[in-house]
Amino acid sequence: MWLPFFAFLLLFAADASLVFMRQSQMWQVSRETARVIARHGMDELTAETYAASAGSVGTLVPTVDVSMASARVTVDMAMPLEGLAPFGVLRWIYGEQLEVRVTHALEPTYEAS
Repeated sequence: MWLPFFAFLLLFAADASLVFMRQSQMWQVSRETARVIARHGMDELTAETYAASAGSVGTLVPTVDVSMASARVTVDMAMPLEGLAPFGVLRWIYGEQLEVRVTHALEPTYEAS
C-alpha cells in the first residue's frame, strides 16, 4: 500500500537531484560566458559556440543566445527537460525546458595612447 508513495518519492528525489545539478552547471557556464564577453574576451558568435559546447550534456546541446545592448551583455541558455530528468516527475514544475539568464555590465574599453 505504501509502495507507490515511496516509489514516487524516490523518483522525485532522483529527478530533482539531476535537474538541480544540471541547472547549476548551466548557471556556471552562463556566468563564465557573460564575464568573458563583458571583459571583451569573445564576440557574440564565439561565445554562443563556447557556451553550447560547455553546457552540453551527452548528446543534448543547449540553445544559447548572447545579446549585447546598452552596455550590458545577456546570456540565455535553455535545455529540454526531458533529457535532464529521465522520470519526468518535475515536468509540472519546470515545464518543458530548463532556462537560465545571466546579465553582466560591459567593462569600458581603454585605448593606449
